[in-house]
Amino acid sequence: MTVDTLVNGIIKRMNAISEKLDGQSYKLTAQDTGTIELEMAQGPSFVLDDSNGNKDWYVLPMDAEHQTVAGKGYAWVLPADPDSANGSWLIKSDGEIAITRTEESVVVRVHAESCELVAYESRPQADTFGNRFRLEFGHGEQLGHTLASLYWGTMLPSVIERTRASQYPDSEGYVLSTLHSKYSGTYPDVDHEFQIKGRMSWGNNLDYDVVRRMMELQFRMMREDPEGLWRNPCAIQPDGDREYHVRRSSMDGRENAIMFLITGNVEILESAWLYTAATKDLDWLRQHIAELEGAASCIEDQMDRFGRLWSDVYYEDQVIKDGRETFATALAAHSFNLLAELEKQLGREEREKHYKEVAALLGSSLAKPLPMGYWDETNSRFVDWVDRNGDSHDHIHLLANILPVLFGYTSKEQEESVMALVNEHLSQFQRFPTFLAAHIDQYTDSEIGDGGPYDLCAAGRYWCWDAAFWTWKKNGNMLLEQLKRVSEQAAKEGYIMGERYDMNYVYYIDDKDWHGAAHYYEYPCVYSWVLIHEYLGIRQTFAADLQIAPRLVETGKVVLEQSEYQLSYEYEEKAFRLTNLGTEERTFEVDLSAVHPNGSEWKFTSEGVERVVTSGAVVTLAGGATGTWVPVA
Repeated sequence: MTVDTLVNGIIKRMNAISEKLDGQSYKLTAQDTGTIELEMAQGPSFVLDDSNGNKDWYVLPMDAEHQTVAGKGYAWVLPADPDSANGSWLIKSDGEIAITRTEESVVVRVHAESCELVAYESRPQADTFGNRFRLEFGHGEQLGHTLASLYWGTMLPSVIERTRASQYPDSEGYVLSTLHSKYSGTYPDVDHEFQIKGRMSWGNNLDYDVVRRMMELQFRMMREDPEGLWRNPCAIQPDGDREYHVRRSSMDGRENAIMFLITGNVEILESAWLYTAATKDLDWLRQHIAELEGAASCIEDQMDRFGRLWSDVYYEDQVIKDGRETFATALAAHSFNLLAELEKQLGREEREKHYKEVAALLGSSLAKPLPMGYWDETNSRFVDWVDRNGDSHDHIHLLANILPVLFGYTSKEQEESVMALVNEHLSQFQRFPTFLAAHIDQYTDSEIGDGGPYDLCAAGRYWCWDAAFWTWKKNGNMLLEQLKRVSEQAAKEGYIMGERYDMNYVYYIDDKDWHGAAHYYEYPCVYSWVLIHEYLGIRQTFAADLQIAPRLVETGKVVLEQSEYQLSYEYEEKAFRLTNLGTEERTFEVDLSAVHPNGSEWKFTSEGVERVVTSGAVVTLAGGATGTWVPVA
């Protein structure tokens, strides 16, 4: 094969001998210089590095400040246009790989006798190690292309630990929330929850390593809280400044509240549960359980003896809530239950019991009528928050109403009232996934922060929990419609999404759909989570290696080759098949109640053995084996 065979698409020049291995890959061998060299058209470029062979993976994205990046093992060059007809290339080698941007090209130099060159789509439907995924069902190609485009265009470039942050006082776990230069810090409060969920959904060692380092950054920040209160900082700036305590005033100057008093502390409990349930790394958990308990102590410090959590502002930067929030209480109760389960994994029975009791106390306060709880008996719904003067505020906040139901803290009558409320205002909540409240136009200047009303619209953080609610309701149609809507908006914007989506409505009528920070992390990360965790139903669990609980609305096939997944499943009208693509025996907790709603029992067959199983049963599949579920009539 001639040297020039691959000089097409984004490859302009090649100094190597090429040999075709199969339809998608080539072996490149060095010529006299001993270095393999490729000149390619400029586009997003990355190298991976495993930290001196310690198998602690880092990604180094090329950016304007780093015209050369070098690593070992894997490198990528993608075309500039996400929708380009030209493909991207993965370079795999045992030697060092360096990528340098010149005036018109990027030059890849591989310091090894040979390497492998593998072709992918313009935005690889694969993880950073080249493990592919395929979504072979209705709208699957659209959803998969969006997933890949958001990952390679926002999620990976945001990880700057070994590039822009390499000389920062705090570099490990330093992941940007926006690639727009105006907001250059990393934001543990709020942002880490969704950064971590998005990366956990990708199911590979690199993303899991990034998640671990993000959490360990938070642990260190809480340990070093100058007040000794175990607070998560709102922000860590490039110069090392930490914003532990941020107050904002309302537009009219009458009200003032603490931003994110407990938000980061609640989310780190869930993040640690997700990571440990995925990796089963109890040594890591044992090493950090004291720090998780420290995080929990900050939350408990804000509770009164009735279980009311005086949380101040939770997610919403520019809504002034000086008091106790309904949805903050619900999320805190949920996270305390997760912490109790982590304690159980370590055999710490007294601490497990304690956190279950705290969760129960928080949960019981939710459903009580005002003023002792959050339920408005007159309007048959939950209020948004109660301020420190005892006045309740209510604009029909979505999360304040659905989270107490989702987490099981409501009576049957309350649940029915909430469902009627959601259905009544559904078009408003789903104006774009997901609008904050049904009556955002009724917020007053005492409730809106002095930075402006940009929270009063749709944001990925609300969508994440709204999608969890529809998953719980087993409503795959709603999840699909939400995913399609975000996918269409992302395509419209070249897969570079903004922060808040007001959709040219109420506060921002200017023919622009979004406001806030540009090139923002939130929708890309939450989109990954909703698609993989909620719609495809690939979930973390302690009951098995993985939980499979699909919400697909059309038959088809899903293939996930990522190292932590290594599975495929086929959903048919009268059967479901799951294949373990790995070489090792693994266990799967399989819940088919959404895709086969009329089935309570299934005939399960694998390797010639047949038995009857119920929904949620754990099954074992040998490496390469397939299990088949057929509903019992």
